[in-house]
Amino acid sequence: MNIYLVRHGKTIFNTQGKVQGWSDTPLTSKGRAGAKTLGEALANEPIDHIYTSDSGRARETAHLIRLHSRNDQQIDIQGNKALRELYFGGFEGGYNIAMLEALKKGLPDQYKDIHMLWDVPLDIVVDTISAIDSSQQAENWEQYSKRLQEGINEVVQDAQAQGFNNIYIVSHGLTIRAMIRLFGYSGSYDDIENCSVTYVTYENKQFLVQHVNEVKY
Repeated sequence: MNIYLVRHGKTIFNTQGKVQGWSDTPLTSKGRAGAKTLGEALANEPIDHIYTSDSGRARETAHLIRLHSRNDQQIDIQGNKALRELYFGGFEGGYNIAMLEALKKGLPDQYKDIHMLWDVPLDIVVDTISAIDSSQQAENWEQYSKRLQEGINEVVQDAQAQGFNNIYIVSHGLTIRAMIRLFGYSGSYDDIENCSVTYVTYENKQFLVQHVNEVKY
């Protein structure tokens, strides 16, 4: 099975530099254009089904991809709340820079001098955000990874039951990073960009990440 993980298009909060986990804002004109371009690039590619986070920005991206891939009547879009972004608790809707500054202060000592956040193990990042969240509602790594694993299992089981070979999952930046970590990927990459494609194969109950954050389409 071919699995294509797509990050949603750019949103208002992305543009404003605000934390956007379970909070949600619409795609900007640039975000819609990015989804349109990706859809057009997929016009001659097989798409059996599109699964998506139930967040509005992911759904909007999925519908634009379907529309512009010229498969509007043939492809179903199926939402799944387990594919949502991390819930950032009290940081939701605030500025990214404020959360990042608090995160740096809260990280274990061995990570204090790391300049790029993606060099810190993702489970450490998530658990630190959860620990420093004043609302005490942000998900920790155990909660987040369990939710995602359950969502991935649901998607794969559904796809296999229906005989799908080429599926798209429209989700979120941190969530795609978390997914490929769960798949055992340890390669280096800088970020998961809006409307990027991360390609994964699934065979004999094994996930293999083929490439990450592809934007040259």
